Amino acid sequence: MAGLLSELKELRGTIDSLYAENRSLNRNIDKLLKENLELRKRLEKYEQLPKNSGNSSTPPSKEPIKAEVERRTKSLRKKSERPVGGQSGHEGTTRKKVEMPDEIQEVSSRYCSECGRDLSGVEGELDYVSQEIDMPQIQPIYRERRFYKKVCSCGCCNRDYAPRRRGGNAIVFGKNIRAIATYLSVVQCMPYERLQSLFETMFNVRISQGTLANIVREMLERSRPAIALIERMIKASAVVGFDESGCYTNGKLNWSWIAQTTYLTLVFRGAGRGAKVLEERFGDSLKNMVAVTDRHSAYFAIDFLNNQICLAHLLRNLEYLNDIDKKQTWAKDVQTLLREAIHLRNENPDEVIPKNSWLT
Repeated sequence: MAGLLSELKELRGTIDSLYAENRSLNRNIDKLLKENLELRKRLEKYEQLPKNSGNSSTPPSKEPIKAEVERRTKSLRKKSERPVGGQSGHEGTTRKKVEMPDEIQEVSSRYCSECGRDLSGVEGELDYVSQEIDMPQIQPIYRERRFYKKVCSCGCCNRDYAPRRRGGNAIVFGKNIRAIATYLSVVQCMPYERLQSLFETMFNVRISQGTLANIVREMLERSRPAIALIERMIKASAVVGFDESGCYTNGKLNWSWIAQTTYLTLVFRGAGRGAKVLEERFGDSLKNMVAVTDRHSAYFAIDFLNNQICLAHLLRNLEYLNDIDKKQTWAKDVQTLLREAIHLRNENPDEVIPKNSWLT
């Protein structure tokens, strides 16, 4: 009996030891599985084809340098089978000479290139005529205005002009300079520092960056009626494209929004990129619009009449499928269909294209 109890005790010790070892092994397995999962996630980015602005919605600013170089040498536009240059049957155009040129320069030889004899007294025979288009030398015009007040016999002092502002400079910039500054700043997105350098280098006009900012700000106030008209016309449009992009204002992240139709473009700043920005700006008019956008979730939280994914984005997404699987043809076929639809619309911008032919 004593021997049996001793044997049972040894077996229990063995079982406890094996149980402890099994628990330790299970813990190690769990740890290894976790490490394996983490390593798989880290390796995914090397196994999956990288996305860039050519095959996804990734903005160019977030591309690595290598991807940017590859994108610049690879276009979504398919190579045409037509030869380079003017096509057969295409009516060419040549710039025509004007009938009344601003200047006429007569060019002739002053001496003989063979014997050196003076030819100033020899009448020339017209050989041919050419015209040169150039820009005149740009120089600032300093225009002084003298304002005279007149006192009537009745004692009334007459001033047919706006009074001079207190503390204001006696020198101001004219409408042409203000128009150029506003155009280059707003339309061509030229920074004030470069704009300041351009005025001094090309126009010989010294103007401070603060003055340039004031000119643009003043033109904004004058343009508000036109901006309000554009906004009203966009609100009444049936199809409107929307997009947004991050921008910094005084070191703080803001968002530059755009609302666009075929003939109208409205750019405005928003504090965020959520649906609230468009809802506050366009209100109930959104319910009557078909919105052409990317896949940003905010656009699908808005009660639009309908949503259309931007075809340029779809073409890039399909290009990613082509990069992943070189053998499949489905993505290429859909790209061809979308390009044909875009071409048909560009060729017939004002016509109603029937849907039946595309759905069958």
